[in-house]
Amino acid sequence: MKKNNFKKGIIAIALATSFVLSSGQSLTNVHAAPEVSQEKSAKEIYEDAFKELKDTYDSCLSLYDDYTYINSTSYPKASFDGIMTKTKAYLEEEKALTSDEAYKLEAETAKSKLALLNEAKDKLDGESVDTETLAKLLMESQDFVRNDSNYKNAPKDKKDLYDLAITNGYVVFNKGSNKLSEGEYEKAVANIREAREAIIRAVKENAAKEELGTKIKETEEIVKNKDKYTENTYKIFDLALTSAKSIESNPNSKLEDYENIIGKLKEAREGLELKEDADKIKKALKELKAAKEEHELTVKACKMLLNYPAIAKNYGNQIRAYLEKSAKVIERANKILEHYGMN
Repeated sequence: MKKNNFKKGIIAIALATSFVLSSGQSLTNVHAAPEVSQEKSAKEIYEDAFKELKDTYDSCLSLYDDYTYINSTSYPKASFDGIMTKTKAYLEEEKALTSDEAYKLEAETAKSKLALLNEAKDKLDGESVDTETLAKLLMESQDFVRNDSNYKNAPKDKKDLYDLAITNGYVVFNKGSNKLSEGEYEKAVANIREAREAIIRAVKENAAKEELGTKIKETEEIVKNKDKYTENTYKIFDLALTSAKSIESNPNSKLEDYENIIGKLKEAREGLELKEDADKIKKALKELKAAKEEHELTVKACKMLLNYPAIAKNYGNQIRAYLEKSAKVIERANKILEHYGMN
């Protein structure tokens, strides 16, 4: 009885198994089913390669707004541009692929282009811009505008140029170092510095022009009494004064022009000689020349005396001291006479 029950159990299990499994399958096959190969088709491999290339190309487009590309040296940048252009053309190209072999070949092409694109991207050598100098200039501009007398006294056109340079500086700074080109940054810094220097220079020019005007007015008394001065010294002064008036009235005159003529006018004014002083000087120069010639004769005589042993022995030291002193007197006299053209 027990034997028959055991057999019935085996039969029941067999029937249940055959009912669940399809015809011809065994229990062993049920466990093996998940291990069936899932290899991708040639078409799927191509589609994956194409998608990876497309995704990489799309991400590389963002580099055009990044310092890595913007500040790169010319050769890597040009190479990247060329690869991007070719990649775009490939991605937009219509491809009639019908066979596995064609898909395989095209997948290899896509992978090759991906490798070239990644290589070109990796060779971009641009660096981010250090905006510290621009930040400092923008900070300093606040105090310059509020408190500096140069800004307050500057012409409106110079102020406007400075204000514009500061506004553009903020625009550049707010781009952030990751999207800022070195050229754009350097231009912003240069514009602010140049505009500030232009303000300071304009104020100096105005001050120098006012000073020149004052100096010209101070010469009016000299012009009225020109007959008191020697002809040559007044002629030099008059030339300087004429140049000064010309520069003062010229709207294109620069700071250097004002500073230069102020110096020349001062020199010419100090060089004026009164006629009666000139006569005294002339008389004094004649006396100096005569004294010099007398010293020269004395020196000549002293040198002759030194040729006599007895005199040289007893008075040599005194004579040589006198010769040294006379040589200095003659040297100074020659310089004075040479200055006045009487040497």
